[in-house]
Amino acid sequence: MLAGLTDAGMQGIRLTKKKQVIKGVPRVTSTHVREAYWVFQGLSAQVDAGDALILVSRDPVRPSAVLRVLAGMLPVDTGAVQLPERAMLLSSPQVKWVRELSVEQTIRLLSGIYGFSDAEVEDLVEPVARTAEVQGLLHRPLEEFGKPVRDQIAFAIALHAPVPVVLFDHTATMGGGDFRASCLDRLVELRDAGKALVIATDKPKVALQVGTGAVIVRGKRADPVSVVDAAEFLLRDKGKGHKKRRSRDEDDEDEGGLEF
Repeated sequence: MLAGLTDAGMQGIRLTKKKQVIKGVPRVTSTHVREAYWVFQGLSAQVDAGDALILVSRDPVRPSAVLRVLAGMLPVDTGAVQLPERAMLLSSPQVKWVRELSVEQTIRLLSGIYGFSDAEVEDLVEPVARTAEVQGLLHRPLEEFGKPVRDQIAFAIALHAPVPVVLFDHTATMGGGDFRASCLDRLVELRDAGKALVIATDKPKVALQVGTGAVIVRGKRADPVSVVDAAEFLLRDKGKGHKKRRSRDEDDEDEGGLEF
């Protein structure tokens, strides 16, 4: 096993609005109370070489928190975690990080942010540029190209990252045009080459095309399911539409601001 969680749970803090009637004051005042809640609980899952674990939920915060646990960025409050020897958590890069950089400088900076050594960064520049389809643009300012190219560079770094486990936080497809359309095929190739993937997604197609197993992440429990069941869960959820607020007694589906 390269990475995994055993009966793991993590709590967060949310602000809850409470109405308060003060005797003798002709109005209702509101206050905010900090309360703890389970981001996820009872989560057991493992990934090994060639696995692609899909994480789905009605609240995108929950699977994102699981990814940050596996990346070693957040602790769990209950249960156990086996962290991978090395992992990369891919998130869409912010424009303010790279606004004044060239394409090549962007590759080098993002690779450094993801924790690779100087020697590893040097080895990444050429294959990343080729995969991101920017090999002839290395000295051009990145701001000439916009978000799709920035995302293609980040995605290409994930594909070539010298790590056994790659984590995708709603970034299983990135970039523009033909590149974006090819992302899932590239992830299948990465998985078949022996990398372990953990993917948080709200897209049924990602689960069906890339996943080898799945977990529905909730507050009160986390349920291992097949990738077909995960895709059906996402389709049903889209059909219900967005729900801004759920009943407080349904703690496993509560939404709220998350602090750690």
